[in-house]
Amino acid sequence: MFFAIPSWATSPNILVSIKPLQLIVSSLSEGELNVDYLVSPNVSPHDYALRPSDVRALRQADLVIWVGDELEPFLSKPLSQTSASQLTLLDIPQLELIDGDEGHEHHHGDHHHEVDPHIWLGPNEAKLIAAAITEQLIAKMPEDKAKLEQQLERFNQELAKVVSSINLQLQAVKQQGYFVFHDGYSYFEREFGLNRLGEFTINPQRRPGAKSLLNIRQQLEQGKAKCIFAEPQFDGALLESISQHSGAQISLLDPLGISVSNDKNGYFELLQQLADSYHECLSH
Repeated sequence: MFFAIPSWATSPNILVSIKPLQLIVSSLSEGELNVDYLVSPNVSPHDYALRPSDVRALRQADLVIWVGDELEPFLSKPLSQTSASQLTLLDIPQLELIDGDEGHEHHHGDHHHEVDPHIWLGPNEAKLIAAAITEQLIAKMPEDKAKLEQQLERFNQELAKVVSSINLQLQAVKQQGYFVFHDGYSYFEREFGLNRLGEFTINPQRRPGAKSLLNIRQQLEQGKAKCIFAEPQFDGALLESISQHSGAQISLLDPLGISVSNDKNGYFELLQQLADSYHECLSH
């Protein structure tokens, strides 16, 4: 199906908390809307502190899109003091949230403290996020409603293709065990049926306790894990030391898309990059 590149009748000032949300908005607008993000993908949103320039950006925004207090606690207070329209993604009713500590599903209406907030890494969640963002954009740009709906349809079609391709790519490595630095990939893992054995920490601000490190070390010594995945946002020294003599390879997963270009295909590139990292390490 052919989709013409839209030119927008209006262009609201959109501010998102993290780069992956910018990628989704760019995909929904053919990369033509002005979208800025607050937190550089080189740092973790979990422990970010707002700068004066961020506060100015919040004041100037027409629409602010963030995940929620579980990921960006630094935004709660400033957002309560701004007149901008706000979209809190963890409040989307149809989301099947996953508990941050146990990987259990968490149904809407439950209190969502301690949920895994990394919802942009799950394709089903991304569909719901894209629909919620489109609704907000239509409210800001009513004369562009038809184009925005067309773009949402294009996003969903492209997403289905990427998911199908990643499923095939990861088929052969689904049984291979691995550890991640922090528990941030549950939505991606649920979609593609991957075999995470555990994580070093649930909260990246807290160093893992002696008990969990001992447990991980024992599993590594038994040769259960092929890979340990670090993240570019965090120091990997701990992982290096614990993985010595284990035979497990250390690789990187980047949940924020540091090297992904901000264009209409950027979000799909982010998912593909994750899939490539899993595949490369687990098939080694």
